[in-house]
Amino acid sequence: MELADGPTREARAVNEACDTRSGTVVGHESHPYHDSEREWSETNCYIDVWIELLHRAGLEVAPLLPFTLAGDFEGDQWTFYKPPHSDLWLLYGIDVVELTLWKGLVEHCAAQVGRGRIPLVEVDSYYLPDTLGRDYQRSHTKTTVGIETIDPLHETLRYFHNRALFELAGADFRGLFGLDDRVDPARLSPYCEIVKLDRVRRRSRADLRRLSLELLRTHRARCPEANPITRYAERVEADLRALIEDDPEAYDLYAFASIRQCGSGFGFAADYLAWLAEEEPAWAVAAEWFARISSSASMLVLKMARIVHSGRLRDLQQNFEEMATAWQRGMEAVDRGLAG
Repeated sequence: MELADGPTREARAVNEACDTRSGTVVGHESHPYHDSEREWSETNCYIDVWIELLHRAGLEVAPLLPFTLAGDFEGDQWTFYKPPHSDLWLLYGIDVVELTLWKGLVEHCAAQVGRGRIPLVEVDSYYLPDTLGRDYQRSHTKTTVGIETIDPLHETLRYFHNRALFELAGADFRGLFGLDDRVDPARLSPYCEIVKLDRVRRRSRADLRRLSLELLRTHRARCPEANPITRYAERVEADLRALIEDDPEAYDLYAFASIRQCGSGFGFAADYLAWLAEEEPAWAVAAEWFARISSSASMLVLKMARIVHSGRLRDLQQNFEEMATAWQRGMEAVDRGLAG
């Protein structure tokens, strides 16, 4: 193992331009998991930030993904899956700790970035220009960004969000950090973490595979005993009926918390198993089963939207039965792989 090396973030920042229309940093190429042609080019704000952060550091992302197999139906939502900090430490030597805010957020972030760390901060999408057409200057929605560079004097920020790296400045900077007079002074401080990169390790592919298989065993033991898709299927009609009767416009929030997390999570599980299959082809069987769940869930996002906005319930039993079967067969294939 060797310490991570390569250009510093400051050096990269000097050599990279920014598209002033979208705020996208031109020199940063997003990870293939965020390709616009994928079923889920964006998944959830936390894992999306980590994918780009690891990719930016030149670290392989796939070995981190065993935890996505443990997705479950929580009764009113699907698991909002997040990479465990212990997995990040084991694979990459990356430590994550909470950032305690006892002074201004800008001051804290500048201090941590100055130490070579990346603060992960909960912010309001209202001030993120990369959400133009969705939340930017339209709605207040919580999301997570990873701060790569910050310049308090010139009010500029470079940050990871969703599937890319962006920049913002001026009024957006002031609004994001609560420096604007329009911001409610009574609002609570955001939850923040510090990503410590000073002990990053670049392991060989063989070492990553060995450690990742250890994590797969751990997370397989965490998987629900009862089929979570079957349990979600028992609930979904009541959820859709409630949306039709009470608030059809809430469907996007509902879909994000349920079917999108289900589909995108198992999509990552398929990606992970396909990575294992590059050296052991038998894993491809498990990858295919979980890929089927991802594809079916992607289709159901639109199908359920039509149900809610038309006000007419339709039978989704066959769709969910096929997904539940794929989950069962996929888990059986994973168990065979681990036993081998």
